[in-house]
Amino acid sequence: MEIKKSFLGIFGKVFLYTVLILLVVIGGMFLFFSNQIRSAVTITQQRQTTDVFAPIVSQLEGKSHDEIIAFVTEFHEENRSLHFRFETDDGEVLFETPGFQMPDNRGNIEPGRFVMRGNTLGNMPNFTTRNTNGDQTLYLSMLGDGFVLYIASSFTGETVYGEIVRTAIIFFGLTLLIGLIAAFLFARRIAKPIQKVSADTRAMSKLLPVAKPRDRADEIGQLAGDVYVMYDRLKDTIHQLEIEIERVKTMEENQRYFFSAASHELKTPIAAAGAIFEGMLSDVITLDEYPQYLREGMKLIKEQNKLVSEILELVKLNGQLPAQETERLNLRNCIDGVLEPLAPLIEARTQTLAINVAEDMLCKLNSRLFSKVLSNILLNATQNSPHGAEIHIIAQEEREHTCLRVWNSDASIPNHIMPKLCEPFYRADEARTSSEGRSGLGLTIVKKAMDLMEIDFEIKNQNGGVLFQMHIPIE
Repeated sequence: MEIKKSFLGIFGKVFLYTVLILLVVIGGMFLFFSNQIRSAVTITQQRQTTDVFAPIVSQLEGKSHDEIIAFVTEFHEENRSLHFRFETDDGEVLFETPGFQMPDNRGNIEPGRFVMRGNTLGNMPNFTTRNTNGDQTLYLSMLGDGFVLYIASSFTGETVYGEIVRTAIIFFGLTLLIGLIAAFLFARRIAKPIQKVSADTRAMSKLLPVAKPRDRADEIGQLAGDVYVMYDRLKDTIHQLEIEIERVKTMEENQRYFFSAASHELKTPIAAAGAIFEGMLSDVITLDEYPQYLREGMKLIKEQNKLVSEILELVKLNGQLPAQETERLNLRNCIDGVLEPLAPLIEARTQTLAINVAEDMLCKLNSRLFSKVLSNILLNATQNSPHGAEIHIIAQEEREHTCLRVWNSDASIPNHIMPKLCEPFYRADEARTSSEGRSGLGLTIVKKAMDLMEIDFEIKNQNGGVLFQMHIPIE
């Protein structure tokens, strides 16, 4: 079935059309030349016979019947292979060779005229042929002075014609065979690149891998190249769409998780504050206890306000608002500015802070996002380190960037929770972090800000502590 389809395709059609044209041309040439050869052989034999008898007719002009009979009898004795017949104008037979038979269509040769004027042949005599026992006989008529000569010549032209025709058949047969081979090669050369383009487009429609076509300096090569370019661009577009669909899908899942977690986080302080106010209205809480519970309610409201602020900040970052232009930033000054509000907390926890950052170190950063990142990292380092721990801030210039490290001692992050650190509202120690008023959004904001600034970072356990490091572009 596949072979049949292939033969009836572009190859089969080109081959059949070429063979059809070849057969028409060769067949027409054969018929034309066979007729021409037949006519040429017949006319040649007629001329040969006429050349033999023309002198006799001229010699018999003006002779009497007896002289004609005597002359042709002597001529026949010398030329026994020739058959002829002399008649008078009124049909009286003067001489007839043995075996001569007048054809039934004698009327077709009677009007013939042959006139000799010197050595010039006037008009050609009429002639006809008759098939006798499988042999062809040529009859010619010549008109003399008072007599008519009928000649019966064995038509040997059929033998000559047959030999020529057989030779011509062999020649045209070989020509046809060579033409068929040429037609096959021609059809294959024409069809092969088209079949390749067809097979490639079929594979392209199924999104299967297709090799780049070879360069060809013709329209088929240009077509194959254009189709491949279109296919390559389509693949890239589909790939980008798949990435975008996956990104949107992930973002939607994160948003659902985020809003679910945010609702849960907001519900707890609201319920606690509501319980306090309800107790006050129901006189469950006495007047002298109001200041204590009001301070507790204010604390819950402040925590809620802080949480809402962080949620709004994260929503802005998740919306991928365009970041501000990067600027030349003195790294040491930026670190000092972030540490200033954290200094009381560090002192209260009797922690040691060591800074190893050059005074003139410059970087290209978005100051607002970077300050937010650094503030959250240092706050995490302080809150997750015990009293008396050490916090080191180190900046070191490398080939294409500055490596900034923040390390806090006496801390460790279990390996199984390391991938979850940047998830919204994730807390490794739920009880401890809740009591400290931590929302669980700090590292989530850090990751989003770092992604917007396109800065790589990592968090890992190292040397008995936790190390956070980032690679900042050098000014």
